[in-house]
Amino acid sequence: MKDNFAKGIATCLTLAMILGNLPEVSSVMAETGTPATEAVTPDTSSGSAVNTDTPTTTPTVTPTETATVTPTATPTVTPTVTPDMSAYRLPATTLKARGGASRVRLSWSKASGAEGYYIYARTAADAAYTLMATVKDAAATEYTKTSLVNGTTYYYRIAAYRTVNGVVVEGDLSTAVSATPVSVSATSKTAKKYSTKAKFKASPAYKTYKKTKAAMNYNKSFAIPGMKTTNAGGFACTTMVPQGMCLAGSYFLISAYDYKKEDSSVIYVVSRASKSYITTIVLPSKAKVGGLAFDGTNVWVSKGKAVASFPYSVVTDAVNAGTSYTVLNSYRNVCALDSTASYMGYYNGVLWIGSFSQSTSTMKGYKLNNTQTLPSLVPAYTMSVPSKTQGVTFSSDGTMILTRSYRTKKAKSGYISQIRTYRPSFAQANGSGKVLKNTALKKMKLPPMSEGVAIYGTYTYVLFSSSYYKSCKYPVDRVLALKTNKLIE
Repeated sequence: MKDNFAKGIATCLTLAMILGNLPEVSSVMAETGTPATEAVTPDTSSGSAVNTDTPTTTPTVTPTETATVTPTATPTVTPTVTPDMSAYRLPATTLKARGGASRVRLSWSKASGAEGYYIYARTAADAAYTLMATVKDAAATEYTKTSLVNGTTYYYRIAAYRTVNGVVVEGDLSTAVSATPVSVSATSKTAKKYSTKAKFKASPAYKTYKKTKAAMNYNKSFAIPGMKTTNAGGFACTTMVPQGMCLAGSYFLISAYDYKKEDSSVIYVVSRASKSYITTIVLPSKAKVGGLAFDGTNVWVSKGKAVASFPYSVVTDAVNAGTSYTVLNSYRNVCALDSTASYMGYYNGVLWIGSFSQSTSTMKGYKLNNTQTLPSLVPAYTMSVPSKTQGVTFSSDGTMILTRSYRTKKAKSGYISQIRTYRPSFAQANGSGKVLKNTALKKMKLPPMSEGVAIYGTYTYVLFSSSYYKSCKYPVDRVLALKTNKLIE
């Protein structure tokens, strides 16, 4: 009876499938041949895709024959091998850190072959170092982190990186260094050694160099700023050495470089009228900046075997800003030279540039083009100048004044410190552009280490670097205003 009933049910199901009254039933077989639960694909063409009817009886289908299932072969997986890149790791570089006003400057030795650097940082409160910055410039050797908290100590490590076969390989980490940001005082305005007129007049230089004393006007002279301390972009520098000087509009400009090569070179801006320090322009290099000149539109500074310029508006903007310093991020342009630019002067559309030499040398004159847009130099003239020339300036009538100096002591070989006045024959330059400087109108001894020189009105202003050197027995910590007629007669 049961068999007949089962056969009847099977026959009904088969007939239903044929007539299309029931969805197709697929029987999935297990490897044992026992039928699995029926899998029914719901019809979603209309209404709900879910069948809410609960069947009271689950029919069992008895197969007429047992299906044989052949197991599928297990695929072979080739493991991914990560190449060993340790051989390409760059060695650790040497890292230094220096604290400034709410900032820290990091400097490191360049890693050969590096594409850039990863900088890691932490404080004492941090459990581990975290990536602070990625420096992508392979030539970079400095990075300054700002917006830090004064008085908090920060720790740093650095690693060079490079790409090998498409894989970025990080080098070994440097030894950890630390720095603590601190407040930085303003650039000093007062003289470094002789704080009063009486003390200066009692100085060895004033008492010893009689002709300098006779030619100078103390009230027109002024203290060299920054010699006690300079706020060089938020870092305190006590090792600035003054070098070049020029008159630019309403201001005297004085260049200086850091003797230790830690801080950027600077230009001190001094009022032409009051002879008082106003502000500092921080330059985008650590060059010696021995040369400084103004062409009426642009300020020119020496930069090794090149000279660079920036518009005069940088000076006026720095003054109007009323801040301790202004950072010049880049020059307007840089012009390469075939020799080192040690000193510069400007006269009548020509920028005169010379190299310091132990013997007679040649100063070159370059005509200036495109001063309003992108200045360029065109070689045009040459002039023979005496050995050990350090500074040059020109008056409105073409009178040329040179400073010459070398060594801090008279006892040292080659010592000299002198100022000379000439009237070159500019109009009679020959076909090759050679200008004769002619015979010196006058020569006068100066205290040691005379540097830049500038003319304003009836005075010639001379800058000295001697206050920095402890070996100098006759230091001068002021720009001396000398009567120009005393240098000619």
